[in-house]
Amino acid sequence: MLLDKLEEANRATQRRRLLLVAGFFGVIAFLGLFLLVVFVLQPGGGASAPDSALRVDGSPITRTPDPETTSAAKNDVGTQPDRKLGAQSPGETSLSPETPAETQLKDEVADTLARDQFKEAIVAFQRDVEPGITDPAFAQWSAETQNELLASRDEAFEFFSRGQYAEALTRLKAVSDRAKQELAARDAAFAAALAKAQAFYDADDHEQAADSIARARQLNPESEDAQNLEARVTKLPDVLAAINKAAVARIENDLDGEDRHLSAALSLDPARTELADRQTQIRTQLQESRFATQIESGFRNVLSRKLRAAQTNLKNARAIYSGRSEVNLLAQKINALDQQLKFEALMAQANSARAADDWVAAEDFYAQAGALVADDPKVVGGFQLAGEVNRLHKELERILGAPERLSSTAVADNAKGLVSKAGEVSELSPSLAQASRKVARLIDEYAQKVSIRILSDGVTRISVRGVGQVGVTTDRTIQLRPGSYVFEGARAGFRSKLIPVDILPGTEGLVVEIYPNEPV
Repeated sequence: MLLDKLEEANRATQRRRLLLVAGFFGVIAFLGLFLLVVFVLQPGGGASAPDSALRVDGSPITRTPDPETTSAAKNDVGTQPDRKLGAQSPGETSLSPETPAETQLKDEVADTLARDQFKEAIVAFQRDVEPGITDPAFAQWSAETQNELLASRDEAFEFFSRGQYAEALTRLKAVSDRAKQELAARDAAFAAALAKAQAFYDADDHEQAADSIARARQLNPESEDAQNLEARVTKLPDVLAAINKAAVARIENDLDGEDRHLSAALSLDPARTELADRQTQIRTQLQESRFATQIESGFRNVLSRKLRAAQTNLKNARAIYSGRSEVNLLAQKINALDQQLKFEALMAQANSARAADDWVAAEDFYAQAGALVADDPKVVGGFQLAGEVNRLHKELERILGAPERLSSTAVADNAKGLVSKAGEVSELSPSLAQASRKVARLIDEYAQKVSIRILSDGVTRISVRGVGQVGVTTDRTIQLRPGSYVFEGARAGFRSKLIPVDILPGTEGLVVEIYPNEPV
């Protein structure tokens, strides 16, 4: 390091100085010894005193001061002005003159102090000042000033290396002060160039802004503000082109186009708040327009019974303004249309089921439609009709499943009633009409009695359970309606004999023999 080199040169100078001081003190010591020898060898044992002498007998003779001299001295002292301690008048000899050694010691202390101060000052200079003046940007500001400052710095180093610490410190302080002034001037020029660049940019003057920011960047390449402004200046032509396109779109009332061009400009320069404010206005207008379009289209689709399209309009409108009253009204209309279309679909399905003679399905569709529109006459009438058809069909199917029950007069009479009721709606249900005809035919068949010949031993009492007594006979023919019967023969001393007989409609030549032959 530079300071180390200076220290090495300084140490060499110190060594030379110490040799000179040692020689000087050697000479002083020699002279002191010489004077001592002379004083000792002088007759009388030493120098004569100015104010005393020896008598012949050896007693001291005291000199009386001259009154005039003493008075003059006193007057002279009284008339002299006060002096500071250690001050001397011209031609006046100090009462305690410094010795060469004391002078040398003071010089050594002063040099040491100046040396230490220089070392501290050079560290601060290299840390705080020198990077600024050695920067290439400072040379761009003033190469001549840079050379002068560096030369002055080198002179201070040279004085330090020669051991002239006070002068080195003075030179270093001077170059440091001037360097700080020049750096401040450079910074002021940078700030002025940056401000001009900003002003030209704000005025959309690309050429002037580019020149000014180039100067600012030259003076301070590391400035983030300058770098950011330079980037914005570089994009300025594209920003201005996008702004001009947005202006044209605005004249043509093309809000979408204006919004698109403003977005392009803001993507290049987000700091243009006036463009952002205008874009906010445009997007509000566009949003209002889109909302109104969706609402109007939704109501038109409701009137046209286009449910899906209307529901899409409602969804889009809610995405824009969910809490608007128009949205709630459109939602009510769409719900009503939805219910109406579902009702109509159920009624259509019910009618289709009736046409297909599927009255069970028709009844279910009528029930669902009634849940939507309970008081509709068609729903009420259709539901009742389908229920009646299904009920008759079920009853007739039960009779057809067990036709022997028609042997009962009560059952036959009930079946006749069902056939009669089915006849009223049979034209609406071919399957019901067919079942009704089958039951009617069975009613007729079971209404025709069948001849049954009963043979026995003449002592057995014969009866038909649920019908009546046949009596004792050996051969008798009776008439019974088709059905299932149980003949019973009872004879004293024998177990009763039970004979089940199924009499089918149209049966002929049926013979039942009853002979109890199992003794009790």
